[in-house]
Amino acid sequence: MKLSQLLSILGADCPGGADITALTCDSRKAVPGALFAALPGCRSDGRAYIPEALYRGASAVVCAPPLPTGVPGAAVDDPRAALALLAAEFYGRPADSLALIAVTGTKGKTTTAHMARDILSAAGYKTGMIGTLGAYIGREKLCDTANTTPEPIALHRILRQMADAGCAYVVLEASSQAMKLRRLFGLTFAAGLFLNLSPDHIGPGEHAGFDEYRACKAALFRQCRRAVGNGDDPAWPCMAAQLPPDAPACTFGFSPRSDVRALAVEPDPERPLSVRLTVAGAPRYHIPLPGEFNGADALAAVALARALGLDDGAVRAGLAHVTVPGRAQRLPVPAPFEVVVDYAHNGASFDAVLSALRAHNPRHIIAVFGAGGDRPRLRRTDMAHAAARRADYVVVTTDNPRSERSEDICAEISAALAQFPHEVVLDRRAAILRALELAGPGDVVALLGKGHEEYIEERGVRRPFSERAVVAEYFAGHR
Repeated sequence: MKLSQLLSILGADCPGGADITALTCDSRKAVPGALFAALPGCRSDGRAYIPEALYRGASAVVCAPPLPTGVPGAAVDDPRAALALLAAEFYGRPADSLALIAVTGTKGKTTTAHMARDILSAAGYKTGMIGTLGAYIGREKLCDTANTTPEPIALHRILRQMADAGCAYVVLEASSQAMKLRRLFGLTFAAGLFLNLSPDHIGPGEHAGFDEYRACKAALFRQCRRAVGNGDDPAWPCMAAQLPPDAPACTFGFSPRSDVRALAVEPDPERPLSVRLTVAGAPRYHIPLPGEFNGADALAAVALARALGLDDGAVRAGLAHVTVPGRAQRLPVPAPFEVVVDYAHNGASFDAVLSALRAHNPRHIIAVFGAGGDRPRLRRTDMAHAAARRADYVVVTTDNPRSERSEDICAEISAALAQFPHEVVLDRRAAILRALELAGPGDVVALLGKGHEEYIEERGVRRPFSERAVVAEYFAGHR
């Protein structure tokens, strides 16, 4: 694509110009024919890396004023917004042929996005999904994603793949950071789904305070043609207020004023570690995941589906077969007990998932967990106290120690557990095998902290590690 054609989207005049064959915002990845976008960062300014990008062969630069003398490109007031527009143009505006669905909220984005994807697929639509666990077409993974919502270059490249594959819908997890950093600038969403808001992602490198966090979430809805929101959440009016004047909105929740009202979320007596959701005016929905929080996410997906005009049979079928890697994920095992993998890695999430498991009346809950290094130490004691409240036995082990020693992290967790029944097994594989050996009929083994992750990070190195593979190995040896 000619540089002049690409920059015209910014209203910049650059007669003629080179052929642009790549976009990058990382000077280390600049190649001949690339346009380098120098983005402002929280630690450094991308303008400082323009010389390196040019040295590596970049043909043009987009940056905050002034543009270096003699360098082709454009100086813009908002380089991040400019990059989003440039990426869309470079990849042929793939979003124009897709119905984009944005899912936002502090908690539940990943699970709800999977539910929405599966409902749309059950309704007969080829559907893409982009979020924390990667990019997918249907259930086939395209690639991993470095962020919950990718940077514009990666995002529009993925959207191009999805459009070329014939997708009709794309469900996208929209983070507050994505809005703050303008990753979604220029996109229009067929629908935006708001789940909830609570204090999180506040601190250096994220949001200055809760007001900014809420404002970034709300800004998404300026780009939505319609919205579906949690009417029980105090932040919903702030979200709805940002909608364009002609954009319809509907609510879901447990209160009588909700447009889509839940009457009950309860354990499903006919299915292991599952819940059933009762919605006013409809038969029960069955969800193969434990816990009221998963029922709440299913309610959001039901409301979204109704707003999109989808058949209730597709909603029912999509929810009945939903799976979310590493999120209260039940592993199929040939045993009289259950094995569940979950990404819980703080006290609140431990409480939620262990309470959800307890609601199914297991004989015992055996929890296997550690704690990430170089993270707030309070998390370790919070997780230990939650496990002591909700579990029956704990095997303390390694998570991602990073720059810390596993021995030290595990000792802190053990001290917080005090007299609660537990043991320390530093090697995570051995810890999982130990828990499986301890399990008996009616028990639940809860592997907490790693979730979808397939590695252990230590001293700057990520070595492959799969909890699912360890569980499969155990049962292969016990046939």
